Amino acid sequence: MTGWTLYTLEWDLMEHPPYMVPSDYYLFSRLHHDGIIFHSNDEVINEVGYFLDSRMPQYLAGGIEKLPKRKQTNVNLNGDFYPH
Repeated sequence: MTGWTLYTLEWDLMEHPPYMVPSDYYLFSRLHHDGIIFHSNDEVINEVGYFLDSRMPQYLAGGIEKLPKRKQTNVNLNGDFYPH
């Protein structure tokens, strides 16, 4: 519906530039692999707090150190996050 409305208004569409949020690639990917399903914001807040408290500082530093390589991969893929 939104696409049709923008088309009828003859608005130009701009692609959203790719961006990288460290939590998307390191923190939340780990939560996803644990099979956690959240039903409220409080559950998310509690689980993230538990997750961070249970990790050593080196774990989080390792995620930050991986960002340049992940960013370069994104650049090499011309903005795609995953190779096709």
